[in-house]
Amino acid sequence: MKKHYLLALCTSIYFLATSNSVSAAPPAKTVKKPPPPDYFPARWKYSWKYQTTTADGKQSAFSMKDIHDDKQSDGSIWHQIQVETSPTQKFSDWYSKGNGLVLDHHLEYEANGMKADYLPPKQVLKHPLENGDSWQWAGTGMMNTASTESYTVSGPEETIVPAGKFNAMKVVSAVNTGGNKATKTYWYGPNVGLVKSITESGPVKSTTELVSYDFPKLLPGELEAEINRAR
Repeated sequence: MKKHYLLALCTSIYFLATSNSVSAAPPAKTVKKPPPPDYFPARWKYSWKYQTTTADGKQSAFSMKDIHDDKQSDGSIWHQIQVETSPTQKFSDWYSKGNGLVLDHHLEYEANGMKADYLPPKQVLKHPLENGDSWQWAGTGMMNTASTESYTVSGPEETIVPAGKFNAMKVVSAVNTGGNKATKTYWYGPNVGLVKSITESGPVKSTTELVSYDFPKLLPGELEAEINRAR
């Protein structure tokens, strides 16, 4: 009788210890996937420098810089990207990023004060950007001229420019503005932005390549202060 009692007691202790060891096992760790690449990084003080070469070999340079981030009433952020081709030749585009879209809202030239709203806002990219994506835009821009643009995406493909080598996504846009047709091809580097573009319109062709870029680190609170600053 004693033997049976001791055997039952040992068995109970064993199962209790096993149960406790199983319940005490740490939960399995969840591996977080990295976020998809951002092919249109925009933040106050980000800047890019480019070189353009025409079909006849003429070269020129220009720069782009995010000079202001403005918070809208709906909570979205508009990034004012200023393009400077010379100290006296500047224009700005206002872009927003949200709901998987990168939209171009407004265009403004500083020298002559010409302005235009894209109606509706023009989609220039998707996020995340993937091989096989496509979309279309139809609306008006400068001089209220009717335009249509059809976009197709492929890649990534290796793209070498003065700024380095990138596994870039290729975006081809067929443009028709007031009957004038053009093909614009863009290469976007992950977490860098536009690294190369080619514009073709009849015999006219130009190639633009990224020369350098600068994404400065901001002090804590700097970006928030810029976003909340009154325009």
